[in-house]
Amino acid sequence: MVYFAKAPLPGQVKTRLCPPLTTDEAAALYGTFLRRVVRPVPGVRTLVYGWPGEQRAALEAALPAGWQDAGVELRDQCGADLWERMQNCFAELFAEGHAPVLIRNTDSPDLDQDLVTTALDQCGAGRVVLGPDRGGGYYLIGLDQARPELLAAAPEGADTVFAQTAVRVREAGLELVELSIQRDVDTFEDLLAMWRAR
Repeated sequence: MVYFAKAPLPGQVKTRLCPPLTTDEAAALYGTFLRRVVRPVPGVRTLVYGWPGEQRAALEAALPAGWQDAGVELRDQCGADLWERMQNCFAELFAEGHAPVLIRNTDSPDLDQDLVTTALDQCGAGRVVLGPDRGGGYYLIGLDQARPELLAAAPEGADTVFAQTAVRVREAGLELVELSIQRDVDTFEDLLAMWRAR
């Protein structure tokens, strides 16, 4: 189980919330997300892959208290863009003998941990588990082996990432397991919607 995370630095995270938030407020909000989201998954090796590597100390400071004692490991994301970094993460963990491997985002603070457990249970041979978000992307992907051809930007735009990935899954002859649609917080409208839902 992998959390993909960023160091919560002003001007580098949640910039689509600004304005009306300031860059400091957006960074503080994302830090709150990290403290809420990152937690060990019982019975599963749990890792945080952080970006950028040179800001590792800032990310460590934002993680929940006691994360190391809880068995959560921190590694650096490596690659030129998000897709390459995800490819490298999967490849690294599969090479170490871990399977299946599931990556989830850190900007869906209300995502139920039971849904993550369900995703792990459903991630088997020949299956790809995807959790679509309301913005057209996905909040979670689970694979049973390295499949770099599935991990790429959508030429039609970010709001078609889930749909394009689903097409790639089917073209590869794999079974798509689609989880329930969930909210991630990218825009101020997303933040308001999360607040109203609470």
